Amino acid sequence: MTALASWVLAASIVTMILMTPTLLQTLFKVPPKIALEANSIATVCLTIGCLVFGALAGKFGVGKVMLFGSTGLVLSSLLLYQQMAISHDHIALLYGLNGFFVGVIALAPSIGVLSFPPEVRFSGLSFSYNVTYAILGGLTPIFISLLLPFSSMAPAYYVASLGVLNFFIGLYLIKKKF
Repeated sequence: MTALASWVLAASIVTMILMTPTLLQTLFKVPPKIALEANSIATVCLTIGCLVFGALAGKFGVGKVMLFGSTGLVLSSLLLYQQMAISHDHIALLYGLNGFFVGVIALAPSIGVLSFPPEVRFSGLSFSYNVTYAILGGLTPIFISLLLPFSSMAPAYYVASLGVLNFFIGLYLIKKKF
């Protein structure tokens, strides 16, 4: 479960925050200055999203908040890429919204903490979490590069599919009363 949440975390950050400015420029001819300004807005919104999702999880439970955040991640990723193919008019708003919903990744460490007793948490969970993040974060650009010849929406499809996975993690967490 923790490895899957780490995959969502790595893919969301690498794809939507690190790769998207360049992809917007190359795939949709967004001027570099506009792409980087929108990325700055998305990064600020990501920070806000992490804080909001963390606070909401403390109040409503990780599972319920994961359902909401994952749905937003799926929809905002698809909407951003779809709209960039049509018009760049609302790039700051759409990329900011997506950045906010990428903030659902703040819940990933909670899953590990909630899933294992303290003796396991301190004996290797952090190491395995970081190794998973490093491997899947490193593979994400390769996955995106392999998928791009099929569709300019490939980055959004990749993140959206992992958002759906995250949604099912949320359902599992609700069942486990997290």
